[in-house]
Amino acid sequence: MRTAVILPTWSRVEQATMCTRRLLDTSAADVVIVTEDDLTGFGDLLDNARVKFKAVHPRMTAVQKWNYGLECEPNYEAYVLGADDLWAHDDWHDEALKVQRGAEVGFVGINDGSTDGSILSTHYLMTREFIVKHHGGVMAVPHYRSWGLDEEATLRAKRADQFAYAQHSVLEHRHWAWNMAAIDQTYAVARHAHNYDISTLKYRRSMGWPDDFPAVIS
Repeated sequence: MRTAVILPTWSRVEQATMCTRRLLDTSAADVVIVTEDDLTGFGDLLDNARVKFKAVHPRMTAVQKWNYGLECEPNYEAYVLGADDLWAHDDWHDEALKVQRGAEVGFVGINDGSTDGSILSTHYLMTREFIVKHHGGVMAVPHYRSWGLDEEATLRAKRADQFAYAQHSVLEHRHWAWNMAAIDQTYAVARHAHNYDISTLKYRRSMGWPDDFPAVIS
């Protein structure tokens, strides 16, 4: 299944480069990097046919970048919600696809190494069909800024009976919340969005997860 990892990044060129190389080395997936950073810092990745760069204007949120990446690359069969603080373990993509095929679902939760992905998947693979039918035609619900989108996606998938968890598919999330990274400017910006996003999540849950936003693919 042709898969693209959509990877938003800002101010972490070296880290995003290492993350991307590891994704490429451990899977057959392509990587779509959405960034406002100077692309020359990504070196020979610029010449790699499996890496698609999408330059954007400053101050786009991660959610906006995920959706822009999907809009620019709408023809893959599946998409993974990526991040520049992930470290891919061997065979993560194969393990996710194995579960997807076996369970015949459109949403596969990926093990982030810290949370119970069977309850809440912070990173996941979605088929294009699932995105269109059950996720409003977007990679990330655009009412969020940094938080909450993963919980809504997980619960939408469970509501549609399209959820499966791939325990052996590991994209280790090296996040400051689990003392695996220092708080840099990217994390600092995201922290400011936390209360807003959690309020948004609670409201949207009470409304039954409406598709009250424009789709980017159909």
